[in-house]
Amino acid sequence: MPMPLDPSPRTIAAAVVALSALILDVPPAVAQGPGPIRLAEDPAVSPDGETIAFSWAGDLWSVPAGGGTARRLTVHPGLDAEPAFSPDGETIAFVADRGEGRQVYRMPAEGGAPVPLTAHSEGYRLEGWFPDGESLLVNASRDHFWRHAERFFRIDADERSADELLFDAYGADGSLSPDGKRLLFTREGVAWWRKGYRGSQASQIWEVDLDSGEYTRLLDPETGARSPLWKPDGSGFYYVGVRDGAFNLIEHDPGSGEDRPLTRFEDDSVVMPALSKDGKTLVFRHLFDLYRIDPTADRPGPTRLEVVHEAEAMVPPVARETLERAEDVAFSDDGLELAFIAGGDLWVMDTVLREPVRVTDTPEEERSPAFSPDGDSILFISDAEGQCDLWRATREDADRFWWQNDGFDLDRVTEDAAVESRPLWSPEGSSVAFVKGNGDLWVMDADGSDPRLLLEGWSPPEYCWSPDGRWIAFARDDDEFNADVWILPLDGSREPSNVSEHPFNDGDPAWSPDGKILAFAGERGSDGEVDVHFVYLRREDDELGRRDRTIEEAIEKIKKARKEGGKGDGNGPSAPKSSPFEPDGDEPEDEPAEDEDEDDDGNEEEDEDETPVVEIDFEDLHERVRRVSIPDSRESGLFWSPDSEKLAFRASVDGQDGTYTIKPPDELEPKRLTPETIAGARWLDEGNQVVGSLGGVPASVSGSGGSVTRYPFAARQEYDRRAKYRAAFDLAWRTMRDRWYDEALNNRNWDAIRRKYIDVAASSADLGMFSQVVRLMLGELNGSHLGFSPSGEDGIEPVEGDWGIETAHLGLRFDPGHAGPGLEVRDVLPGGPADQIRWKIEPGELVVRIDGEAVDPDMDLTALLNGPLDRDVSLVVRDTDGEDRTVTLRPISFGQARSLLYDKWVEDNREAVEEAGDGTLGYLHIRAMNGSSFDRFQEELYSAAAGKEGLVIDVRENGGGSTADLLLTALTQPAHAVTVPRGGGPGYPQDRKVFASWTRPIAVLCNQNSFSNAEIFSHAVKTLGRGTLVGVTTAGGVISTGGTSIMDVGFLRLPFRGWFVIGTGEDMELNGAEPDVEIWPEPGEWPSGEDRQRSEAIDRLEQAVSRAKDQVRPDLRKASDRR
Repeated sequence: MPMPLDPSPRTIAAAVVALSALILDVPPAVAQGPGPIRLAEDPAVSPDGETIAFSWAGDLWSVPAGGGTARRLTVHPGLDAEPAFSPDGETIAFVADRGEGRQVYRMPAEGGAPVPLTAHSEGYRLEGWFPDGESLLVNASRDHFWRHAERFFRIDADERSADELLFDAYGADGSLSPDGKRLLFTREGVAWWRKGYRGSQASQIWEVDLDSGEYTRLLDPETGARSPLWKPDGSGFYYVGVRDGAFNLIEHDPGSGEDRPLTRFEDDSVVMPALSKDGKTLVFRHLFDLYRIDPTADRPGPTRLEVVHEAEAMVPPVARETLERAEDVAFSDDGLELAFIAGGDLWVMDTVLREPVRVTDTPEEERSPAFSPDGDSILFISDAEGQCDLWRATREDADRFWWQNDGFDLDRVTEDAAVESRPLWSPEGSSVAFVKGNGDLWVMDADGSDPRLLLEGWSPPEYCWSPDGRWIAFARDDDEFNADVWILPLDGSREPSNVSEHPFNDGDPAWSPDGKILAFAGERGSDGEVDVHFVYLRREDDELGRRDRTIEEAIEKIKKARKEGGKGDGNGPSAPKSSPFEPDGDEPEDEPAEDEDEDDDGNEEEDEDETPVVEIDFEDLHERVRRVSIPDSRESGLFWSPDSEKLAFRASVDGQDGTYTIKPPDELEPKRLTPETIAGARWLDEGNQVVGSLGGVPASVSGSGGSVTRYPFAARQEYDRRAKYRAAFDLAWRTMRDRWYDEALNNRNWDAIRRKYIDVAASSADLGMFSQVVRLMLGELNGSHLGFSPSGEDGIEPVEGDWGIETAHLGLRFDPGHAGPGLEVRDVLPGGPADQIRWKIEPGELVVRIDGEAVDPDMDLTALLNGPLDRDVSLVVRDTDGEDRTVTLRPISFGQARSLLYDKWVEDNREAVEEAGDGTLGYLHIRAMNGSSFDRFQEELYSAAAGKEGLVIDVRENGGGSTADLLLTALTQPAHAVTVPRGGGPGYPQDRKVFASWTRPIAVLCNQNSFSNAEIFSHAVKTLGRGTLVGVTTAGGVISTGGTSIMDVGFLRLPFRGWFVIGTGEDMELNGAEPDVEIWPEPGEWPSGEDRQRSEAIDRLEQAVSRAKDQVRPDLRKASDRR
C-alpha cells in the first residue's frame, strides 16, 4: 500500500505512525454536525433589521440578525450572490450565474422558485432596490465606451423590459438616496483585499443628481473611500475608509465635512457593509466574520456574529478522483517501468499492465521523480508536512519490480527550511545535484551526506552532468537577465567558464554521452530566433575534418565487428576460420591460461563500459561554438542519442512541429523523428527508444522514428479536501515568502500571517472561498501584480450543448432618449457590421423591426438578439423620409463592439489634435506595452506623424507589458548627422536605424490606469527630459511578474523584480509617475468627447514646437562649398 512521507529515514511502520500523528493534528474536514460559516459574502439586511441574507458556498442563506444557524435559500451548482431585500421585505433579488452569464432573479424572502428578470449575456451586478420597490438598481457593462463600460441602470422588478440608463459615466458601489433622486457611487479603486494602498487608483466617492445629471466629488483620500450607504433620513452617509491604519466604518456629514468613526479596528478591513431600512442595524464583514452594529447609538460597538451551518448540506469531506494525466514522467533505464506524478502524488507502473501503484499518499505535492542509475531508488521532491525537501523511495521487496510492490520505504534526504528543486543524479549514481532556495546549486552524496555549495545565484539554473561526473554545465540569468552557458568543475579547481559568451539568452545545455560535445539552445538576432549550438570541448576534436572523422568511424566499425565475432584482436586482418571439426559437446575444451584470455575478456568488458574522461580546452572555447541555423524555428528540449551520434530537439521546421534530429558536426539538416513533441524526452540505450510524456500521458517512440506508443492509465485517488486546501495554502504562502521581490514582505511577520489564515483556508467550503483566503494573504503585502486564480469553473455548470447564447450587437448604438416608435440610430460603429456602403444606415434613422418583430425603446431586446452570433439578423430600417428598407447583417459580440469603440476613440483623438494644431501635430495611442502595439506605433510614426512638427503620445488606460525600452529607443535616437541625396532634401536613412524613430517634440498623456510598463515609460520620459507629462499620476504598480501553479488548485501570480527610478533610487512600486500638469477628468467627459487632458497636452506641445523652431541649426555646406 502507498506510504505517507516520514520526516526522517525510518521504516514503513514508523512512517505509518508519523502519518497518523499528522492526520490527528489536523482538524477534521467539514465534519458532521454544525460548522462555522466564515467569509460570508454580500450580506443584506431585511428592512426591519431582523434577518441577514448572504452568499456562501455558491448559494444564498439567511440567518437571524443576532446570529445562529443559517438556513439555505437556494441550492444550485451555479453561483448565487448579491442578495437584496425589497423595501417591504417580502422579496429577495439576487444575481445568479447558471450557465448563461450573471443574471438578475427574484424570489420570496423565505426562499422559493427564482424568477429571471434579465437575459443579457454581458451580465449584471445587483446594487439594490429603488425606494418604490418596483425597480432595481444594477450595474452592467455594455457599449457606452471602450474602457470602463460599466454603467448604472434601472430594471423592472416584475417583468423583463429594457434596461434604463441612469447616466453615462462609469461607477460602482451604488447607493440610492431615500427619495431615489440621488446616487452615491465610487470611481477608481483597487482590490478590496489589498491593505495599505496609497495612490491615484484609490477609490473616490461621488454623488450624482439623477434629475439634473450634476456630479459632485465628495471624498477622495489617497488611501481610498468606498462602499457608501445613505442614512435613512438622507442627512449623510456611512462609508468605509482608513482610520487607525485599517479600513473602518465611518459616518460622514456632507454639510460640515466631519467624520465620525464607528469602528476602530487596527488591522484588516471592514468590507461589504449593509444597512437596514430603519437605519438601526448595520452588518459588515471584518476579516472572516460578520459583525452587527447600531450606528445610531451614542457609543456604537460592533458585535461579532456566530453563524453556523448544518454539515449535511455541505460538500463531503473526502474527494475521490480518477486520474488520467501525469506530470513529471520518469522512465527506468530499460524503459519498462516508470514513475510519475498525478494528483500531487508519486506513482509507479509498468508499460504493459499499466495499473498505477501509489508510492506516496500526502495532501502535499510531490514533484520531479528520478530513477537512480541502478534503478533501485527514486529521488523526488515533496512538500510533506509543509516543508519542501528531497526524498528517496525504495521498494519494500527489492526482489520484485516497482509495480509489484505494495509497500515502500520513504527516506527524507534533506531536512531544512530551504526549498529544494531540480534534483539530478550523477551518471554513476554516487552523487545528486539539486537547487536550493531561489538559485543555489548544491551537490551531495547519494545518501544525503556531505552536502556542498557549488554555485550561488538568485535564479534557478538549467544544468546537466558531464558523463564522467566531474563537471556540470549550467545556464542561468545574471543580474541583467542574460543567460549564458557555463561549465563548472565539481572539485572547485577553477572558476566557472563561460561557454557561450553572448548578449542573447542561451540555455538547455546537453552533454553528449561520449563527453566530447556540449550542445545548447541559443537565441540569436532581434527576431527571437532560437537555434541549436554545439562546441567540441577539445580543440583537437574541433580541428578534425569530415574525412578524418570518416576514417575514425571506419576503424571503430571494423574493431567492433571483429571483437564481436571473435576474429583476432581487432587490430589487423582476421585469422583463418577455425577447423570444421569441432570437438564433441562432452569433450572438455582447453582451459585458457589464467593470466591471458580471462584477463583479456575482463579488460574487453571493462573497455566497453568504461566511462569516458571528459577533457576540455578552455582557451577560446566560446570561439569554437557552432550554430545550426534552422529558419523560423525555436529549438528546445535538447537531448542526445546514447551513441552520441544524434542530437534531438523539439522544433517546428518548415511549419511542421515535431521532434527532430541532426548529426553534428556534418549532417545538420534536421530530420523529423516523430511529428509529436515529447516533453521531458530522454533517449534510452536499452531498446533504442525515446521516452517522455505526450499530453500528460507517458509515451515512447523508437530512436529510428515511427509512431508514438502511449501508455494511458487510470489511477484512483482519494484525499481529504481540508488537508489538500491546507497544503495548497502552505505552498502559496511559502512561494510568496521566498519569491516576492521585496524580502521585507511589507514589513509583515510572515509566519504570523500563515497562522492567521491557514486554518480558515483549510476549512474552505469550496475553491472560491479558498481563493479568497489566499487573496487576503496576498493583500498583506500591499503590492501590485498579485492575484490567485482557481482552477476550473468552480462549480458553475454551463447549459448543455456545444454552442453558447450571446446577446448580439448590430454595430449600431441607439438614442436612449428616443420615445419610439422604433429605435433611433445614435451612431454607426466604424468597421462594424452596419458600417457598409450597401446599407447606408445613418444617424437619425429608425430600426423598426428586428427579424420581423416590431421594436421600441421599452422592449427587452435580448428576446430578439440572444442566440448564436454566426447567424443573419434582418432589420427594417426607416429613413428620415419615412421610407423602409430591409438590411440583413451578421452581428458581433459586445466585446467586439467595445474594440470598435476603441478604434473610434483613437480616431476622434487624432482628428481633434490635428484640428487644434492646424495639421502640424500628430496623435497616437499605445494600447498596451506589447509587440503588436509597438508594431502599430512604428507604423503610425509614418501614417499619423509623418510631416508633423509635434506628437501627442497617449498611454492612458495602458495596462502595461514590456516594450517601454523599445519605445524609448525609437524616441531617443541619437541625432549626429544629416544626409542629403543628390536632388533630395535633408534626412537620414531609415534603414540605418534600429526602429522607426521620432526626434521632434512630444507630449505624453498618462493617467491613474497607466500601469506597470506604461508607468516605466512615463517615469522615463520625465527622467530623460524627453517631453511634458500631462494627466494623472500613474497607479504606482511596477513589479515584473511571472506566475506558478499551486498544485492543481490554481495559479498564483509571482511578482519578483522591482524597478527603481535611476535619478532618485526610489522604488516605482507605490510611487506613480507624477505628471507635469495634473488634470482629473469629470464623470462623463470622455464618453461625450470632451478631454481636458488632451487639450492641455496640445497646448504644452505647441509651446515645445515653438521652442524647437527657435533653435538655430547650421546651414549644410558641401565639400565644394569650402573651396
